[in-house]
Amino acid sequence: MSRFFIGLLLGLLLGIGGASAFLITAGGGDYLVSSSPRVRELEASLKNSDQDREWLRKRLGEATDATARLESRFVALSERFDSLVGDADKTGAVKSNGADASRAAAPSKPASESAQPAAAPPANP
Repeated sequence: MSRFFIGLLLGLLLGIGGASAFLITAGGGDYLVSSSPRVRELEASLKNSDQDREWLRKRLGEATDATARLESRFVALSERFDSLVGDADKTGAVKSNGADASRAAAPSKPASESAQPAAAPPANP
């Protein structure tokens, strides 16, 4: 009878070992894992995060396009401003050279005379 129990115990250990090896190597445990409610919840969460990622990717693309448009507008405006400043400098240089020549010819008043107000006429009593 002891041989019977030893054989039963040995068969049980070999059976558990063989089943474990099968489930580990052949993927037989995937079904048990995939039917778990926690795994299903995680899969749903992963699907939602994938959808959110796609939405954010689209929004990022739109933002990139908008900043590219703004950059091109800014560059065009900057070039326009530079050309206007260049034109103003050219015309302003001619005017200021002429104004400098007329200022040099006219006598200038001392600062004390120009700061005093004009004298009022005397009052008749």
